[in-house]
Amino acid sequence: MSKVLSPLAVELASARSSLSFFKSEVQYLAAKVKLERIDAKSAKVAARLARRDVAIAKAQAKLDRLMAPVGAKAIKANKKPSKAKTTKFATVVSMLETATA
Repeated sequence: MSKVLSPLAVELASARSSLSFFKSEVQYLAAKVKLERIDAKSAKVAARLARRDVAIAKAQAKLDRLMAPVGAKAIKANKKPSKAKTTKFATVVSMLETATA
């Protein structure tokens, strides 16, 4: 003899089975969200490391340019000027100026 269930008991049994299904679905979705967060965090770390490597390479290139040997034109332009040479004409002009003053 099978037991005859009331409509309310049938509804309760179906609600319990759907509750267990939704609990497992919630656990599954929570695990997926956790994995997405971990993936996003690792991607963020990788991007930060890539930016750091680019900055280091840029600074190294700048340092290499600064440490590179200087060209001949730059050396010549950087020299101190020699003492001015006075010509006979300049000497005569300065004598005339002092004589007229």
